[in-house]
Amino acid sequence: MSDTSPSQLYEELQTLRHEVNQLRRYKQAFEAQNQLVQALISVSQTSTGRLMLRSMLLETIKITCTLTDAEDSSLFLLDEYGVVMESILARGAAVREVKENLIGQVLDKGLAGWVVQNKQVGLIVDTRHDDRWLTLPNQPYTVGSALCVPILRGRDLLGILTLTHSEPEKFDLQTSYLMEMCANQMALALHNARQQLLATPVNTPTKPKAEPEGAPETFDLPLTKLGIYIISVEGRFMYVNQRFAEIFEYTLPELLELKSIGALVAKESRLIFTENLQPCCQGTTTQVDFKFTGRGKDGKAINLAIEGSRTKFYGKFAIIGVLAEI
Repeated sequence: MSDTSPSQLYEELQTLRHEVNQLRRYKQAFEAQNQLVQALISVSQTSTGRLMLRSMLLETIKITCTLTDAEDSSLFLLDEYGVVMESILARGAAVREVKENLIGQVLDKGLAGWVVQNKQVGLIVDTRHDDRWLTLPNQPYTVGSALCVPILRGRDLLGILTLTHSEPEKFDLQTSYLMEMCANQMALALHNARQQLLATPVNTPTKPKAEPEGAPETFDLPLTKLGIYIISVEGRFMYVNQRFAEIFEYTLPELLELKSIGALVAKESRLIFTENLQPCCQGTTTQVDFKFTGRGKDGKAINLAIEGSRTKFYGKFAIIGVLAEI
């Protein structure tokens, strides 16, 4: 007969319920990120330029609202100088002058401005008791709670996503954590789309942004040309897209069965690969961005560039990123 008391059994049951709820949340986040990848690839195949960019923003909003049960949302995409280059407002379409004025107010005095300054998630459980929330003139919706998420690539702020609900306490720390995970996937797609748009010739030349020495120059390719991957910190594949498999001439199941991504690295590049990837796996850095020589299934050498960001999936650290032939 068990010596476990009713109170201990109750505590164990509560712990199990908590773990089950966490796993459900992680599953939701993982599925949402897969949806983002597939939706954004689909968008890149059917549109270009500003239309593609706006379509990506709309898809991002649609999927994140579904994940969090948000009623309304807005998304600002910033250029390399921190200026809003495209936006979707919760109130819908607006005259350009009005739109610019609203965005200016939010970035100056609102929650989005706080997020820009602090580069961290802003969670407002109840807007009535948090002075970071700014109620705009003639606002056509009611906000009781809000969640504002910075979309970061390293220290580069790509965008600001704000989710709102009419009821207080609709968002919590768990929702905030899940959106942080999804933000890495958003950054991957939006950076690519922004680079393509900035590369499009315009009448007025803009000052080019200095690239760090040795940085890959191939990630302005369409998403269909990029290999997308997620690996554990031990190097095992958790996800790869079809393009990644095509680059190395493996099937998807074969890649997922590999013990480590290191099996795809040519002998002469193993040292540089380890020196660049290992710090990110260990958590001493959060980004990888370098070139190396890969090895195809048939032993063929492949010149490659890879970048990625450290994030979490199902409660475990992982690296998500893109890879391209150069």
